[in-house]
Amino acid sequence: MTDTTILNARVFTGGALTECGISIEDEKITRIGKDPHLHPGNTVIDAHGMILLPGLVDLHVHFRDPGATHKEDFFTGSCAAIAGGVTSVLDEPNNTPVIDTPEALRSKLEIIKRKSLVDYSCSVALNAWNLNSVKEFRSLGAYCFAEFDELGDKPTGLTDAGVLLEAMRCVKEEGGMMLLNCREAKIVDKAIRDIRAAGRNSFDDYNDSFPHVAEAVAAAERLLMAEDIGVKAHLREISTHETLGVLNCLKKSNVSTEVRPDHLFLNRVDHAALGPLAEQWTPIRRPDDSREMLKALNSGLIDVIASDHAPHTMKEKKLGYKNIWSSPPGIPAVETMLPLLLTEVNKGTLSLARLVEASSINPAKILGVYPRKGCIQVGSDADLVLVDIKKEKTIRGKELHGKTKWTPYEGWKTIGEPVLTFVRGILMYDEVIFGKPGQGKALHC
Repeated sequence: MTDTTILNARVFTGGALTECGISIEDEKITRIGKDPHLHPGNTVIDAHGMILLPGLVDLHVHFRDPGATHKEDFFTGSCAAIAGGVTSVLDEPNNTPVIDTPEALRSKLEIIKRKSLVDYSCSVALNAWNLNSVKEFRSLGAYCFAEFDELGDKPTGLTDAGVLLEAMRCVKEEGGMMLLNCREAKIVDKAIRDIRAAGRNSFDDYNDSFPHVAEAVAAAERLLMAEDIGVKAHLREISTHETLGVLNCLKKSNVSTEVRPDHLFLNRVDHAALGPLAEQWTPIRRPDDSREMLKALNSGLIDVIASDHAPHTMKEKKLGYKNIWSSPPGIPAVETMLPLLLTEVNKGTLSLARLVEASSINPAKILGVYPRKGCIQVGSDADLVLVDIKKEKTIRGKELHGKTKWTPYEGWKTIGEPVLTFVRGILMYDEVIFGKPGQGKALHC
């Protein structure tokens, strides 16, 4: 007897939907085929013609654990993830303490091991002083190394191009991957100083503090540096059409690219009333930028959709209505990402195949866990999300599964909803959370 059999599904496998079912045994997919050819399972689920997709792999989340667990922790963050069809995550290192020492990484991994419902990996924050520890970080399971200008108000030294180049070299030598930001700090920092000195403190003023040129210049510099070193790199938070022009000219096969849902669905003209509830480290842009991001996603110039789930409490965010500089940037996004994308599929502006490529297949390949993750085929982990493609719903912050019960998408109507989520064949979500803390496993990237 297999563990679970799913019947009467439309399974996304081999790049298309196939009317069939699957058998799951010992956390793996053991058979894909028509119902009479499937082994019976201890649990049999009739999908009633709904779509079975590979679980999403989110390359950019801030689950706030350790150090800011009043906003989120790894249990609540992974609850939000599985409710949104996300089965694997890459968590960011801007914790308290910052994950920039082997000791901090060991401690964080122990915390996550006890809490997570989803499979996970943790990135490490590089600085000018820990480059000689990259080998030890790799021995602890870290694969991704993140670039930040500063962390905890402490400069990392990576705004020095020579140091950043050396960081890339160290990561390349140890077989890791660089997570790079499209942000030229000297341009942005001067803009912020000038705007604040002039007493400007509105949401528009915040958006003006990160000029388009600062993103495009940083992207060009990092693409050229990554090509020179030959390091595997991932360029994050792309948001402007100018940066897309740079990618068209300079992007090579060793670099992957990422867009966030808010850069597809929010813009500073139509959603200005959101104020601090739409305030992001890389701000939302103009309507034409959002349109160009969707085109780039469809064309494949953008490889990955990642949520950048970065929750703050409503109390913290509300401070920005009086003075935007008093509000921390970031929004909850991991649970709403798939319904928003499925809505675009229903509109005909995004194909289902492209959605799966950008949210499951490509992220798994980038982490080096494909085809164990990111696809539905025999031998793969049974990370699955059953989708009712026509189910209509209204996004309500109070119904979300993370700690912060607000969303910039409050009241938005969506079409297409995850109804069941499995992590390695374990049913984690069926309208309510079934998963237990500690069922998630570390990814070996």
